[in-house]
Amino acid sequence: MKRITCLLIASAMILSAALCGCSEENNNNNNSSSQTATAATDTTVKTTGNKIHINDSTLGEIWITELDGVPVNKLDNNGFTADSNLKYYNENGKAASSEGIDVSSYSGNIDWKKVKESGIDFAMIRVGGRGYGEKGEMYTDERALEYINGAKAEGIKVGAYFFSQAVSTEEAIEEADYVKTVLGDIKLDYPVAYDWEIIKDDDARTDSVSASQATECARAFCDRVKELGYTPILYSPSRELYFKYDLSRLADIDIWYCEYANVPTFYYEFSMWQYSATGAIDGIEGAVDLNICFTNVADYD
Repeated sequence: MKRITCLLIASAMILSAALCGCSEENNNNNNSSSQTATAATDTTVKTTGNKIHINDSTLGEIWITELDGVPVNKLDNNGFTADSNLKYYNENGKAASSEGIDVSSYSGNIDWKKVKESGIDFAMIRVGGRGYGEKGEMYTDERALEYINGAKAEGIKVGAYFFSQAVSTEEAIEEADYVKTVLGDIKLDYPVAYDWEIIKDDDARTDSVSASQATECARAFCDRVKELGYTPILYSPSRELYFKYDLSRLADIDIWYCEYANVPTFYYEFSMWQYSATGAIDGIEGAVDLNICFTNVADYD
């Protein structure tokens, strides 16, 4: 039975990889993927010892050991409302959320005026990424500055994300510096997100990255982003948050959580939630990722 349970959880984790992801298409820079991850110093995971039962919409029913010092999710699922497209959150009868999207160059031409009129308050815009092939070359999103300037012109708050495939803290810091190079003197309203994802359906340079290595890379990127004057945030679905990252090492970093569900089920606190990859927003052709920011948790405005 234990073997069957483990197999079921592993299968759900693979499914989670297929479901969540920012506006992104896999980019391997036409390189083979055989690089071994650079070793990182292992750290002891700090727990309370409490076993918590989770009914995750993707992973199913799982048990986790509660981490010490990591804030827990206090959102009231009864506070969520929705119209035909967007979700909202209310606390004590008052609005406690901002509504947003995330986009990359694959979103095509965007009419930001129509986007604003559709009720969108903020946009997380991809500024670049790293290929998942052996060389791991970094690239700039060709429409990043166009999108940022267009959104700002219509009064839409702007944040950014970088699609990471870092295998060492040195590479993670390099990625943070790359974000600054792309943005230059542009001021952001919302955070800069570290979007490190497991590549599905292909070999990747990050395949052998351990949990401690992934955690140290996230820590290095976010620390460097903060040094550069931005607010860092960690983007991830529940699988990586529960099983890849040691959140006790990242407890001071905001989380942008991905789960395509009616209400979120993640146990720990998060300030943003990506709840759909099939949103329809006037001004954008095709589907777009939809997000909500909980202003009672972190008011970036």
